[in-house]
Amino acid sequence: MAYVYQVHFNIESDQMNQLEIGASLERVLGYLRTLLPSQLGFIAARAIYSLDIPDKTQLIFQSIWDTWDDIDVHRHSSLLEDKILTEFEPHVPLEDLVSHVYEEVP
Repeated sequence: MAYVYQVHFNIESDQMNQLEIGASLERVLGYLRTLLPSQLGFIAARAIYSLDIPDKTQLIFQSIWDTWDDIDVHRHSSLLEDKILTEFEPHVPLEDLVSHVYEEVP
């Protein structure tokens, strides 16, 4: 049964250019997608953004893990999405990040 670690936050509509190739937020998300596969139990990662919320965009990053132990180790690692997003530009404030852990429905 897979487990999903999800973090999301909002960016203003005028910050959408940060998701373009080479922009700071796009680079951070690419960094996560590159390094997470080195962790034991990693299955996949994806970044998506909302299209239907006026005046802002909700950005969601999900990483999928094989077992509860794998996701638990990840939640205490230096590659935890919350830590990476607050350490690098554009410095997403910790209070703006919302994270959840989900279990796949059998």
